[in-house]
Amino acid sequence: MRAERLHSQSVYLVEALKRALKDRGMTYADVAAALGVSHASIKRIFAQRSFSLERIEQICELIGLSFLDLAKLAEEGRPNAPDVLGDAQEQALVDEPILLFTYHLLLNGWTVARIEADYKVDQALLIPALVKLERMGLIHLLPGNAVRLMTARNIKWRPGGPIRRFFDQRVKEEFLARDFSSSGSVWEFEIGEVSEASRALLARRIANLFREARDLIAHDAALPPQLKTNVGLLIASTPIPLPLIARDIVESLERHAQKS
Repeated sequence: MRAERLHSQSVYLVEALKRALKDRGMTYADVAAALGVSHASIKRIFAQRSFSLERIEQICELIGLSFLDLAKLAEEGRPNAPDVLGDAQEQALVDEPILLFTYHLLLNGWTVARIEADYKVDQALLIPALVKLERMGLIHLLPGNAVRLMTARNIKWRPGGPIRRFFDQRVKEEFLARDFSSSGSVWEFEIGEVSEASRALLARRIANLFREARDLIAHDAALPPQLKTNVGLLIASTPIPLPLIARDIVESLERHAQKS
């Protein structure tokens, strides 16, 4: 049983290393040239998973990835990690904003040290939050304040759940108030009449887009911070009784009729 578990772990570790190389556009030939070994030798150790610890560390250093980050990627490659939280878990995150803040950053690949450094969060506040997240079954604390996620990175917040309600109340207004004319922003707006079949098609495509967005966020979580930009994506679609411009016209006509 132990041998089977070790074999499984090596599979996930090698697959994570392959994904990391692909993310950086690197080939086996690039690795071989950088390490001063033959292309065939690199292909063989990947195929046979016959890595020495020293060789893994060399490749990690080459691609700018710590061994701990590689282990996290390998862990995330395991199947059956939950991607939906229970109502009590979501409510607990909403009730204590430091928990939601910390968990959100951990989902995006942040380390505890980076949270401390970038947000100036004191350990007296951060460590109890990590302990609570572990008790909730969302993370596992490792020595040195390292964290292993116990959930998938691409969490789907449940429609009508505590997190979605929180975002509706607190985040939506702030997000929409931002300047979408800046470089890198996208602002598209469309209104028109469509059939029920077309509305259903739009809903499916929007759902697929958000699945892809969540997968991309999870995929890029282990990349170095300097290679990433924090991006928000909001798509909203809802039936409206009148075109927005026409509504003002109709209300004006109604007021005029009342005066007459």
